Amino acid sequence: MKGVSVLDKAKSYSRQRHRLAIAGLVLPPVVLFIFLASGLLLYFKDIATTISANTYISLVIFSALTGAAYYAVNLPLEYYSGFILEHRYDLSNQTPADWLKREIKKMAISFFISIPIVISLYAFIKYWPLQWWFLAAMLWFFISVLLVKFAPLLIVPLFYKYSPIKNSALRDRLVDLATKSGFKAEGVYEIDVSRDTKKANAAVIGLGKQKRIVLCDTLLRNFAGPEIEAVMAHELGHHKRQHSLKLVLFGGISIFISFFITNIFFLKLHSIFWQDLLLRDFESIVLIYAIVAALNIVTLPLHNMFSRKLEKDADQFALEITGNKNAFISTMKKLAGQNLADMTPGKFYEIILYSHPPISKRISFAESFSDEK
Repeated sequence: MKGVSVLDKAKSYSRQRHRLAIAGLVLPPVVLFIFLASGLLLYFKDIATTISANTYISLVIFSALTGAAYYAVNLPLEYYSGFILEHRYDLSNQTPADWLKREIKKMAISFFISIPIVISLYAFIKYWPLQWWFLAAMLWFFISVLLVKFAPLLIVPLFYKYSPIKNSALRDRLVDLATKSGFKAEGVYEIDVSRDTKKANAAVIGLGKQKRIVLCDTLLRNFAGPEIEAVMAHELGHHKRQHSLKLVLFGGISIFISFFITNIFFLKLHSIFWQDLLLRDFESIVLIYAIVAALNIVTLPLHNMFSRKLEKDADQFALEITGNKNAFISTMKKLAGQNLADMTPGKFYEIILYSHPPISKRISFAESFSDEK
């Protein structure tokens, strides 16, 4: 897209990302309800029960067939949003083979995580038909907590390699920043995301007071030391102000409310459209997933509203701990340019899709920030 300004390019890119994100929200419940209404799931169940007479083995086979069918329907959207669009705006370094390998890994991980969920849901409905939703919410919450805590340590290394950064001066500055924030840095690492993307990011991971600082190689290559400190101070702010715990508690409450509502719709839809099916039939699991996916459209804006509040709080911490709002502002502008972030998205998309405040609001907040606060 030669001859187009970065701002216009970011607007164009974000506009398409927004539409694709909305499609990604709507597609799951629509596809799953179509699967339920079409009789396709009965065909999958026949195949699964023919292969194995064991209920739980056939349930896993049924889930694999349903998951594969859903992935096939979703594949064009995934390929366009994850490969075509990223290359069109020169944000991706992936080859088609790289993209396919990554998708296969993602699908395999999702399948293995879903196996205990599906089996447990089936058992809950079978043995505790009145309390299943509460037990399911507890399980969902427990798995969510495990993923938040351990995904950076166990899943991310399946895609990228951690290695200690070579810049000792920067390492020492970031270790000092962590110490100043009340944490002990176990190490400062670089992660090789540039094999896939040109976008920049960073994270602080680890349990308790001991943290691992992780910087994308794309961040290290294009940002100055004070700018990297601003990014890392923001991430440390999330830990200092216990945002992970707050998100987990907020998510836990929403999970229990969502499953309570899911149970109401589940019983109502079952009695109207699927009276001939037992509640513990395999298709019931898909019906639950469809209802949860539909409710996600409603609950996502609430999650994002809460997340934006925490992100602003982390920005404030970064400005306070570094005392360098110019570096923060410079960082925001660079991130917007490198990641092609729309600095002023429409209010509708901000409310529905944005987990962070728009860049323009973050810059305005920094500009009005007083070091005396």
